[in-house]
Amino acid sequence: MRQQSLSTVKAGITRLRTKGGASQDSVYDLVNGYVTAARTIKCRPGTRIAHSLPEGTKGLVFFQGKFVVFANNVIASPSPQVEIEVLRHPDNAAAPIKQIHFAMPFLGFLYVVAEFDGGDVFHYWLEKGEIWQPGKTYFPGTLVRPTNSNGLAYRLEGDTSAYLPWAANVGRAVGDVVVPTTDNGYKYTVIETSGATARSGTTEPAWPTNAGETVFEDANIQNALETNTTTTPAVPPSVKDRYGSGRS
Repeated sequence: MRQQSLSTVKAGITRLRTKGGASQDSVYDLVNGYVTAARTIKCRPGTRIAHSLPEGTKGLVFFQGKFVVFANNVIASPSPQVEIEVLRHPDNAAAPIKQIHFAMPFLGFLYVVAEFDGGDVFHYWLEKGEIWQPGKTYFPGTLVRPTNSNGLAYRLEGDTSAYLPWAANVGRAVGDVVVPTTDNGYKYTVIETSGATARSGTTEPAWPTNAGETVFEDANIQNALETNTTTTPAVPPSVKDRYGSGRS
């Protein structure tokens, strides 16, 4: 077969045969190349393998400057440019991922459809949360992730089960510890009372959320514990509690 060197292409790619052999102005086929606007032929650029994806991962999507793959357990990433997101079966955490059907950004996070061995398909919206910072106060419900991502996010839960929540008209003594009816991550210790029978008021205080701050609770109660047959004093006793805040 006779070889013909081409410097420019005038007629592009044509499968028409002409008398006298192949045309010097056109090509019959072109593999791994392209014709430029100046009608010259250039080799198609190739690619290099820049990252080796770890075994046991499935799928691949480019998101926020990183290549993201998926696994059902924590796997060390071989490169800072490769992020491994953990997707677990809701009922069987050990079930391996069979296939990733869909992975695209949606409302700022990845929306992923994963199929597990056995055929179960689940949808995930991978809300990452903020990166954990030392010395920062986090409130219950906050979603955080490690400084060095491991594919998991962590939601803070307040540990207030050992303390009594605030309630109206409850006796108070110095040293008592209460927590708000709506958990805010703090506990409050009674550090001062006044009156013979110090009690909580009828309205929950506005709790401070800085460690070391105090809040006063005033309650004007007219013999809340006495029967209807007892004579009410002319001047109701004034009850005042003072709480000091601290992390729970």
